[in-house]
Amino acid sequence: MDDKAAVAATLQKRDTQNPDKPQYEKVYLVFTGAANRNKIADGMSQYLRRAENHNPALPSDWRKRTRWFQTSTNVMGKQVPHERWYKNLHPDRSLAVATGKSLFASITKDTKEPSIDILQLAPCRDMDVWDFIDTLPNINVYHLFYGYNSRQGPVYEDMSPADRKALAKRQAQFHATLQPRLKAKHPNARLIFTQNVPTFSDPGAGSQSLGWCRKYFPEVDVKMALSDPFWTSLIEEANPYAAKEDQLKNIPTNEDDFLNLVVTARLENNDFRKRTLAMLESAAKSKAFEKESPRSHYRVANILVKEFDGEPAPTLELGDANHVTAVLEYLDGERKGNAGGNAPKLLPAICDKSGEDPRLPPKVTTGTSPSKDGWVLTGCNVAETRINMERLFQLKQLDV
Repeated sequence: MDDKAAVAATLQKRDTQNPDKPQYEKVYLVFTGAANRNKIADGMSQYLRRAENHNPALPSDWRKRTRWFQTSTNVMGKQVPHERWYKNLHPDRSLAVATGKSLFASITKDTKEPSIDILQLAPCRDMDVWDFIDTLPNINVYHLFYGYNSRQGPVYEDMSPADRKALAKRQAQFHATLQPRLKAKHPNARLIFTQNVPTFSDPGAGSQSLGWCRKYFPEVDVKMALSDPFWTSLIEEANPYAAKEDQLKNIPTNEDDFLNLVVTARLENNDFRKRTLAMLESAAKSKAFEKESPRSHYRVANILVKEFDGEPAPTLELGDANHVTAVLEYLDGERKGNAGGNAPKLLPAICDKSGEDPRLPPKVTTGTSPSKDGWVLTGCNVAETRINMERLFQLKQLDV
């Protein structure tokens, strides 16, 4: 859902100085980070067609404004969980492979003097990124919602310590190398990192409420997003760390059955919801969980516990859309001269290269002095971002 919403928001973004024109005349979609990228693209295309018939509707001009590509390889090395949503699709086309050369040819065919922003919403192999940066003309901004999207390969349980360390180093180098690579070819280009904290200072800033999503997205896509394996995988991971008396017993072995059980518990105040909350609260107190899986522990303590606590108020993952919208709105404000006070701001990025656990995204912190590592967007408000998305989704079609 978050990829779909991010694409819709980008298509709907208007030019600051000329609101009768789109911010991006063309949007080049490069599908990456999945085994069957043609199916993922088909799922996106079906969403865009459904969105045309939703109220508020996505304008049909997306058909002539989008170009579709895929990377030559899957950096994740295997099928990723959300591909299960598209297992029954049968795409009738195979996407062209995105290389610097093929993208350059497509872009320069569409416009003679392109101005390019790159918004990375999925893991992408570093060599592909370097090829894009070195070959494409006039890149202004490279936005990376870092974390999962920083991945440079799969992590297997039987990986050797040396292989784990090498992968962690490669992921850290990806962060630290992006801004220098950009600057070498595009002197004025900026790398902008975002993450729920510190961009929004809110661990839950990667989601929006179910009721809000139902207003702006087709029900088919909302139901698909509700069945997100993010929730089941974290519940299964947390369960052994809970006190024995709080552990969930007899978790269904069938993935669909377990997903349905968790979806119902997020929507209804039933017994399984209460038992899941007790387990999550217990697991969140586990020092072993915090030490052995710090990223998952953080998510359980700061996202899952809140989701299952109190009366049902389910949320849907909308991280990519929230972050892309926040970046685009910041750039608008910058062009208008809005700065100071409580306005969002860019702070110098400091990319940490000391990590040795490839399961954890390399840390990016903020500094006070100029940095060669790029910038971190800070000071955003997820409620304001939601209002900005509402405004975008209600815009009518323009002549382009």
